[in-house]
Amino acid sequence: MAEKQIAIIGNGPSRDIYQRKNFDGEVCICNIPQIKIDYDYISIVDRKAMDYINNNNLKFNKPILTTPQLQKEVLKYNIKGLEGCYINKLMNSAATAAFYFSFHKNYDRIWLFGCNALWSEETASSQDELIPRPRRAANLHKQWRDNWQKVWATGKQFVIVYPYGETPVDYGKNVVWYTAKRQD
Repeated sequence: MAEKQIAIIGNGPSRDIYQRKNFDGEVCICNIPQIKIDYDYISIVDRKAMDYINNNNLKFNKPILTTPQLQKEVLKYNIKGLEGCYINKLMNSAATAAFYFSFHKNYDRIWLFGCNALWSEETASSQDELIPRPRRAANLHKQWRDNWQKVWATGKQFVIVYPYGETPVDYGKNVVWYTAKRQD
């Protein structure tokens, strides 16, 4: 039987690696989709992203996974496909989705793309092009990594995909690293 897997596409600069990988499984994209890929879910835990969807009259034909609180806050927007299924919000959409999928839908393996703060101090987001943000704290990558510890503790198998030349961080036996070879 084939392994059931999902790719979670974060918003870090390395998210484009996904486009070059032949992935066999479901896909969850975080926040406002900006790259042209097929996906099965959208993960949003940020009110500003919901405001952007409403203000720009965006429509999606896939489920938007969010927290019950955020779903309630934006009811007036009448955004179709909202599912308030995230009981635990872990600071960003990718970590929250990874935690959720660790316990739901019976995935054997969860792949992570575009999560640069897991191996670097990089916290820039492609979403910044759409949704202006205040300057991020210098230690935000450390705060995010602390939240990811809850994800690793689920015991699920994770694969972090990172650019060639970067250095992996040891997060435990259930977290492996896959490097994308340099494209020459």
